[in-house]
Amino acid sequence: MAVTMACLSGKGGVGKTTTTINLAAALAEEGRRVLAIDCDPQSNLTSGLGFNREEVTCTIGDVLTGRASSAVDAIVASRWQDLWIIPANPALAGLEVELHSVENRDLLLRNATSSSKLQHAFEYILFDPPPSLGFLTTSVLAAINQVVVPLQMSGYAILGLQDVLRTVQRVRRQINPDLRVLGVVPTFVDMHTGFSRDILDGIRTIPNLRVFDAVIKQTVKLQETSLAGVPVTAYAPASEAARAYRKLAHEIIAVT
Repeated sequence: MAVTMACLSGKGGVGKTTTTINLAAALAEEGRRVLAIDCDPQSNLTSGLGFNREEVTCTIGDVLTGRASSAVDAIVASRWQDLWIIPANPALAGLEVELHSVENRDLLLRNATSSSKLQHAFEYILFDPPPSLGFLTTSVLAAINQVVVPLQMSGYAILGLQDVLRTVQRVRRQINPDLRVLGVVPTFVDMHTGFSRDILDGIRTIPNLRVFDAVIKQTVKLQETSLAGVPVTAYAPASEAARAYRKLAHEIIAVT
């Protein structure tokens, strides 16, 4: 069975999609069969893996509405070995309204991705939810077992983490008792500033919360990859950012 996980954040700009893309690529680089599922109407995971979001013909939205017969039919291969994707496009923004009368709509994604055929085809399935804690994010949390929290080193870091933890607890209690937080990934870290170091040290003192050793520092290379539609592990394979995501992949493999 596949390890199912999502990078979760209640706000944008913290490196959520960037982490999903590059973690997926780093896991695939290790020879793990990886499926990345874009569940965000912004479709940045789709474009970040080299697809034109306006031209994809079958999306996760089609799967959830039944326009695609199964999730397997929506899978497309990326340019990189062992890495596949179910894309999204901006039409996903209207999905909540479209499904408003569907019973147990929060479970549609779980039902669509829990088939034996899909689960045995991949070792890791990574979902990219929106940077909010609404319907699509709840649907993702119902479908996975592990949450990775990209946490920007800012003054709001702890507050953002508390929001995520509360959401996970709510979904665990109401929908998915197997859900747990795997760990926190520090992002946008500037180790030259005492502020970043203090926030990082503070997070590491929180009991029963794993903080991964991999630290994602501020770098222009990650900004360039979003425009290029290429993971940093392929775009700049010798860069510090690529090494950090490979380290994160190794840590996740060790604990899953």
